[in-house]
Amino acid sequence: MKITLRNECVLNVYIFYIGGTYLKKRKFVFFFIYLISLVIISGCNKPPEKDISDAVSKSEEYFKKSKGIDCVGAFDGETVKFRLLLEEQPTVEEATKLINEVLKDIEKNLKNTNTWDYYNAKLDLAYKDTIIFEGTKESGKKLMVKFK
Repeated sequence: MKITLRNECVLNVYIFYIGGTYLKKRKFVFFFIYLISLVIISGCNKPPEKDISDAVSKSEEYFKKSKGIDCVGAFDGETVKFRLLLEEQPTVEEATKLINEVLKDIEKNLKNTNTWDYYNAKLDLAYKDTIIFEGTKESGKKLMVKFK
């Protein structure tokens, strides 16, 4: 597109058009990079450690109210440690069910449902001052329960 002025000077508008297109593309690329970065950053955030400590405390209170169970729980910033002291010796199935219940209860008390993708858990079941079952849940892996 060419514009002719009174004194026959020709102004080339192509430069402005190309420059405008360049700016639009640049803005689009910047917006796209910003959007991708936002998605990555928000998707990779761990749940706050304070929330996990509170959830462990609430779960500890919940299990202390149960008849025949006493418990102790702690969180060291990376691993949840939970010990249930039982009055009766459980079977392997009951122990696995109880350990899963502890994990689900902690997760229930949190707003983030994928807690175990970021943090580890070590759970013990004790009977008569002896640890009889150990449960280990490493981040992103399945629960492993061992008879001791």
